[in-house]
Amino acid sequence: MPHAYYCAKCKNEQTDPSHAERLAGILGLTLWLPKDEADSFGFPDGALACRQAIDEAECVICQPPIGRDCAWELGYAAGAGKKIYVIGPLPEDDWMTKIDIHHVDPAALTARVRPPRADDGRAGAPAFMAQGRRDDGDLSHRRPSPAGDARTRVAAIDCGTNSIRLLVADLPSAGHGPDARMSEVVERFDIIRLGQDVDRTGRLAREAVGRARAVLTDYAALITAFGAERVRMCGTWVTRGAADGGEFLALVRDTLGLTSEALSGGQEAHLAFTGVTRALADRAGAPYLMADIGGGSTQFALGSSDAEHAVSADLGCVRIAEHHLRTDPPAPREIAEAEQAVEAGLDKALEALPGWQDATLIGASEAVTTVAAIAWEGASPAPGSHPGRLSYRDVDRVVTELLGSTAAQRARMPGMHPGMVDVIVASALVVRATMKHLGKETMVVSRHGLLHGIAWSLGDRPPHTASPVAVAVDDGKARP
Repeated sequence: MPHAYYCAKCKNEQTDPSHAERLAGILGLTLWLPKDEADSFGFPDGALACRQAIDEAECVICQPPIGRDCAWELGYAAGAGKKIYVIGPLPEDDWMTKIDIHHVDPAALTARVRPPRADDGRAGAPAFMAQGRRDDGDLSHRRPSPAGDARTRVAAIDCGTNSIRLLVADLPSAGHGPDARMSEVVERFDIIRLGQDVDRTGRLAREAVGRARAVLTDYAALITAFGAERVRMCGTWVTRGAADGGEFLALVRDTLGLTSEALSGGQEAHLAFTGVTRALADRAGAPYLMADIGGGSTQFALGSSDAEHAVSADLGCVRIAEHHLRTDPPAPREIAEAEQAVEAGLDKALEALPGWQDATLIGASEAVTTVAAIAWEGASPAPGSHPGRLSYRDVDRVVTELLGSTAAQRARMPGMHPGMVDVIVASALVVRATMKHLGKETMVVSRHGLLHGIAWSLGDRPPHTASPVAVAVDDGKARP
């Protein structure tokens, strides 16, 4: 199981790791404590064990007081590009302020976030932010940005049919220009299958709503702990398509203390296009055709710096799997029906995207990245890396392998996420059909998408904006 490396004074003997364990837990990680895991603190065996643990860790969590014996661990972690989280404040002259660290408010880690009251916080401020605010009004113990490098800490939540994601990031000021990058502080990804059986029943399943509530409670704690100043949560097809989608939005209000938005398909496509294209290293491949293959629908957007045309198609991997791929492995008749449905959806979508023939195809979402990870034998692009390219030949090979595999066999494939096992066949069919239909030999694979677009949308919002008005879309085109 993925872990966080614990770093504290005197090999953890003088600190209580409970806050670190709580932080690791809401990050979806276990905590690796050298005092429990390393057989020896001597050199070289103890150091080698710790180094290997840092190499394999998702992040490093520090608990002050930090002694000099932690210097090599933190220096090594910083050099390896690991995110370093420090629970609580540090003196301004502390040596750790010289490296890239993220401060965490310990008050947010003492217990699970309590249900917010309607009168918590000032007008417009999410209730969970008021819970973590100190008496001096400061939202976090985060180190101030250097002069001339003003950044705004935001939190974005993308609630989809199959998964839900959280991103806390620092956005650059407008003065840095359109090519400036966001700095990702923490990201969490959870498959909760909120759209379970919605196509059949028209309503959200009670167990799916329970899974969503548990995850959102953790997200509230993370947002408070990392001191986000602006927050936005957006729902996609599942909140548009479920008869009780409004009740789910009320649950979000009760759990997070903010109002979630149910995006239209066009709004979803425009935001995803922004998230994808802002992450590109250069714009030499413009124009771009983005395919964001989700659980309930697939968004297509076409443009260069901005999406000029956008359309939402009923091509979601969860819906296709539930409608057509019922046996394990799927029967030939089921495969043919699924492919026919995908082709029909693509024909209709492309009618709304004039000029797509000359565009560079970019794929986003866990459907695309999981197919790519399988094709690349588990070596998916790392956070912060440039997007990779996926060939049609590799996709066709993956589809052939998946169609002949049982769920148990798929679960053992390198790069497979456990929550994608039952929908990966549908995902791969959509990816292959999209490339084939468009006549594209390669697809650029991006780990950015709607989630990052939501975060970028908060850059010009006033502080403590809980639910900004989404851009209006007419016939797939944005209007003021």
